[in-house]
Amino acid sequence: MTYSPCVVCSEPGSALSCKTCSSAAYCSTTCQLKDANSDHHKCLPYSILYEERCGRLLMAARDISAGEILFTDIPGAVGPDNNPKPICLTCYKRLPGLVYRCRYCSWPLCSPFCQQDDGPHARECQLFRIHSPRFEIEDYKKSCPWYNAIMTLRILWLKENKPDTWNLLDMLMDHLEDTKEEDKIVTGVVDFIRNHCKLTQFTENEILHVMGIIDTNAYIIGENPNKDVDLQGLFPITSILNHSCTSNTICFAQDDFTFACRAVMPIKKGEEITTNYLHYHYHYFGLSYRQPELSEHWHFKCNCHRCRDYTEFGTMSDALVCTDCEEGRLTPLNLNADAEWVCGTCYASIPAESVNKALNENWDLIEETPKFDIKALLAVLHKLLRVFDENHYYPLEVKRRIIENIGETKGYEYEDLAEAWLEKKVNFCRDHLKVQKKLAPGLSEYRAYISNHIAEPLYWLAKKRYMDKKCSSQDLNKTMEEVAQHLLLVVQIWGPYRKRSTERLTAEKAKDFLEMVDEKYLHKSLGETADEVLLDNKLKIYRSINF
Repeated sequence: MTYSPCVVCSEPGSALSCKTCSSAAYCSTTCQLKDANSDHHKCLPYSILYEERCGRLLMAARDISAGEILFTDIPGAVGPDNNPKPICLTCYKRLPGLVYRCRYCSWPLCSPFCQQDDGPHARECQLFRIHSPRFEIEDYKKSCPWYNAIMTLRILWLKENKPDTWNLLDMLMDHLEDTKEEDKIVTGVVDFIRNHCKLTQFTENEILHVMGIIDTNAYIIGENPNKDVDLQGLFPITSILNHSCTSNTICFAQDDFTFACRAVMPIKKGEEITTNYLHYHYHYFGLSYRQPELSEHWHFKCNCHRCRDYTEFGTMSDALVCTDCEEGRLTPLNLNADAEWVCGTCYASIPAESVNKALNENWDLIEETPKFDIKALLAVLHKLLRVFDENHYYPLEVKRRIIENIGETKGYEYEDLAEAWLEKKVNFCRDHLKVQKKLAPGLSEYRAYISNHIAEPLYWLAKKRYMDKKCSSQDLNKTMEEVAQHLLLVVQIWGPYRKRSTERLTAEKAKDFLEMVDEKYLHKSLGETADEVLLDNKLKIYRSINF
């Protein structure tokens, strides 16, 4: 397949096209952004605005459907996450010892095959060659602090070599004002770049600025082939996305480490486009967890619609049981950390200190419980429900841990599992789905996670009941339809992810299970529907969503 040249810089073979009209081709998101204000073409689904509360943000420039890819972002740089042991800077495999050195800068690589003039190592290699410092690693089994500088160097390289990308990244927030104490990693990076490598053209402030940008804005986008080194990427457009605790997009890495932004819900023109900075395991966690977590790691106090609703959109995922009336639920009076918690039924109140004590003591109880001991987890769940609402994130977290065990842990395999255990997993999954529909609706990763877990026990439960003549063939087929819908959602949500990622592998397993269910019960060629996503990257667009 041949691609048209970029309409901005004429780079040949530009595969990124306008998602709306397909009339323009771009080599990168940077060029697509440049073209946004041109007279001949105004089809970007977003506009970049500035507001005092948060700096730059993305706003929907038109109505956007759920499932739509809003943009594909090319990384300004990709590199190893902090504190890796010595690795090859081309393929990122761990180095067992000194095997081969780069012929230009003498940095250790894994083999001559990774000596690539246009590979990832080329950027720092070009900088190292200016003064030819020596690189002697004493112990290849220990973390080497020099590797903490690689991502920073790859971004600094942009300043002279790709100024347009540099300018987009340079505008990102670094939150250096929130740094409270001197960091050994930071001082080590500055010393390595300016003293060891003698790259004094980069000032200490520039280096600190870039490190702050990475710390605040970079995403973990995958891992090396052996899955023992995390890789991070810094993206010029994705990094503008602001956080919302109930966001309307997800972002994910693709095979070439580009980052795709996909709408999980329909977005109206004029609405802000947001993403959730927290891992999907925490998307149902309450305000008590989210506020300190976001403040510590991303240096802001969230004021999204969900954080301003102390009922968490009616789910009560942060509420405690009122000890006075035992029917009402306690929620915070306001967003202040020391705010009183008030019962919505009898108006009794307790101080924040009492809430924090209950949270700390019960979290310790959860963490001290062996995560593979299902019966112990059930006992903890029973205790938690005396203190917290059934939808509070503590009981839901224990249910999630039990969900992961049933069907997976030795002695709880599906084939030999009693009907009661299958029912328990299905019911716990349904408890999560009720909360997911409010807190992470649509094509969210939280939905994919729960749909993946509910499908198999639903299948076995229906099969066992039918064999025991507890349900009709119509009931059996109806349940198999539900199983198929869950599996199709897993494929739709996680199928476009990077090959070999955990999410993609889960989607591939879901497709295999879907084909088996379809062949035995439904006969609708659903495997072909899944292949449209997994093989052709043809994603479904939803005008409306009710899940």
